[in-house]
Amino acid sequence: MTEPLSDRVLIERSLGEPECFAALFDRHSAEIFRYLARRLGPDVAEDATAETFLTAFRKRDRFSGERDDARPWLYGIATRTIGEHRRAEARRRRALGRLDTTTATEPFEELAAGRVSAQRLGGQLAGMLGRLSAGERDLLLLIAWRT
Repeated sequence: MTEPLSDRVLIERSLGEPECFAALFDRHSAEIFRYLARRLGPDVAEDATAETFLTAFRKRDRFSGERDDARPWLYGIATRTIGEHRRAEARRRRALGRLDTTTATEPFEELAAGRVSAQRLGGQLAGMLGRLSAGERDLLLLIAWRT
């Protein structure tokens, strides 16, 4: 019976025969998935596993030929994938925090009434702002825009 090829040999062969990389995926994807599922949750782990192996495939020419086992290399890629995912999630949360949620939560009637009132008062407000000095107007507008 023949011994299975080492990860190193599979990666080396995949440089000329890309389909050889599938054996590496078959060998380690379940373990990498479990690692990612514990860190990110099972909903995200499947995509993160795919991203990990896609990155590994693209960078397989950088694999150190000194090791027969690719798991430390794959875990390193998976860990970077976790970091990228968490940074993307943080950016998404910050963007959502900047959204004006009043338009999504206020009933249409309240929004319409508020807009009518704002239009009615707009002319009066413009007249009042016109009577302020440039410095006072800039200060007032700066404060109003910050809140």
